[in-house]
Amino acid sequence: MRSLKASHCVQLNTPIPTPANRPKTGWAVLLYGPPPEIHLLAGELHDSGLEIIRIGDHFFLQAPDVFGPLSWPEQVAWAAAAVLQQLNVAARLRYAARLPIHSGAAIQVNRNGFWDDVDRAVAEVRGDGAGPLQISLGRIWRAARQRPHLARALDLFALGSAAWNLRQAFDEALRDIGPPAEAWIAARGRTEAEKCAWFRATVYGSTPRRPGLSRRSRFPWPRNQTRAMSPLAAKAFVRAILEELVLLRFKEKDS
Repeated sequence: MRSLKASHCVQLNTPIPTPANRPKTGWAVLLYGPPPEIHLLAGELHDSGLEIIRIGDHFFLQAPDVFGPLSWPEQVAWAAAAVLQQLNVAARLRYAARLPIHSGAAIQVNRNGFWDDVDRAVAEVRGDGAGPLQISLGRIWRAARQRPHLARALDLFALGSAAWNLRQAFDEALRDIGPPAEAWIAARGRTEAEKCAWFRATVYGSTPRRPGLSRRSRFPWPRNQTRAMSPLAAKAFVRAILEELVLLRFKEKDS
C-alpha cells in the first residue's frame, strides 16, 4: 500500500488538523487505525456532514444526517462501516490508495455532552484482533489463482465491512464451494451454523441505500437473537470462512 504521508497525497507545507471538536448530542462510532491517517481524513470532511471527534485517546465519527434516524447501536455501526467504505472509494480516486482506517462500535452522547460505553467499544476492537493466517501471501495467491469465485471473495472482503460487501464476499465463497455449500456449513457444527443464520438475517436485507439492517431479509431471524450481528462479528465470520477455504484449496493443490 502506498503511504498516505507521501508528498503526492498531502502538500508538505499543509498542516494536518487534529480533531478537537466537541462531541455533539447523538451517535458516535469508534475509528481505529494510524493517527496520522485519521487526522488526514478529519481534514477532508468539510462540507460533508461528517465529523471526526476525539474522546480521550480515541477517535469517533459523527454523522448526524446518517446516524440520527437510527435506533440501535448495531444499525449505527453498520451505517458507519458503509460510510467508511465509501470514503475509501473516494480515497482511491483522490490518492490512489486506501485509508487504513476501520470502524468499530457505536456509543451515544447525551444532551449534556456526556457519553458512556467508550471502554466497551475499545474492548470490542481489541478483541477483534485475529491472528494472521499461517500461510504466506504467495500461497494464498496460488490457492485462489485457479478459483475465480474464491479470488473474487477475497477481493470483496478486502474492500471493507459494509453489509452488502460482506454479503457478496460470502456469496462468492459459497459459489466456490458449489452445490455442497449448505451441507459444508452444517458440517462446521451447530454453533457455526447458528452464527451463519444470524449473519444472513443481518446482512441479506442490506443495500447501499439501506445499509445493514435486515428485518426485510429473505432469511428468517434467529429465535435466540434479538439484535443484529455487529459489523466486527460479521467481518470475523466471513474471514473465518475464507480462511477455511484457502486452507482447503491449498491442501487440494498440494495433494
